[in-house]
Amino acid sequence: MINSSTVKAKAREYGADITGIGCISAYEGTKLEHDPRFICPTAKCVIGLGIRIPEGMIRVLEAGNQLYSLTSLYTKSTGEELVIMLLLKMARLLENEGYEACIQRTSPNIKAKDDYGMNPEVSSVTRLGQALSVDPGKKPAPEVLLDFAQSAVICGLGSISYRGEVLTPQYGPFQRLAYIITNAPLEADPVFDSDLCDKCGKCADACPGKAIIRDEKTTDIAGRTYTHGTFDSWQCSVYYRGAHRSNPYMNDEFLKGDPDREAVLNGEKRFDEKSAKEMYPKMKFLPPTQFGYVPCMCRRACDIACYNHLKEKGLIRKGGAV
Repeated sequence: MINSSTVKAKAREYGADITGIGCISAYEGTKLEHDPRFICPTAKCVIGLGIRIPEGMIRVLEAGNQLYSLTSLYTKSTGEELVIMLLLKMARLLENEGYEACIQRTSPNIKAKDDYGMNPEVSSVTRLGQALSVDPGKKPAPEVLLDFAQSAVICGLGSISYRGEVLTPQYGPFQRLAYIITNAPLEADPVFDSDLCDKCGKCADACPGKAIIRDEKTTDIAGRTYTHGTFDSWQCSVYYRGAHRSNPYMNDEFLKGDPDREAVLNGEKRFDEKSAKEMYPKMKFLPPTQFGYVPCMCRRACDIACYNHLKEKGLIRKGGAV
């Protein structure tokens, strides 16, 4: 019979840098639209998997010497190709033992019914706000989308950053996550019981568009409360595309004659959904990618500031797969 040790060893063999297993009971109280039991009704656990972003790639991004190619290597190759191969191999492992394996990767162009924001990495998103349940209160509205941050805590992988994303003790904010919901009777790991974020606010200070607001909120996950700032994803999406003067491709023609030009360049103008979408066509600093992702012109300044801070405080333990 397959066990947790075998699953983790195979995950490392197939390319995972971090692994963890969460008990399905830890999802009790989760919104129906995010509850893994509505994806796999027989589920007993969730397997969490992470693939790291190489340190060298982070430093090149920080220096701003390569932005276009990093979008391919960071966002697409790691987040899609490597993750998908890992998930498919793990699914075959579980199914060969007679268990179900419902693989889960991010859905970058889909926003859940309760999410009214934007994914800065892509050109557009479809929001499921109009989706209706066929049995309200008992069945979720489609699509059921796993909450990746919640699942990282439940699987023992990491905690929540000030921006509301996942921090792990191995790689900080720099990994791509994936999950497998399964009915295999695997021994679960403890829920992640510490908070890697010390609320230093360096991520908020580093954001060129001031998209991380110090209006603190709390999120409860499996009996633990995490405090974090408010992330304005529409604001982020404009400055991710390069609206700030720190963009190395900035030129005099951008917003020439626009009375708001200086406010935009200084990160002082606030954008909502409508004004953000109106700004996108004006930011053609690099050609569009062939695979649908937007080149990251802000160099992920928030994540790099967070990563450097965690390293300085000794909260990141680099090493092999865990």
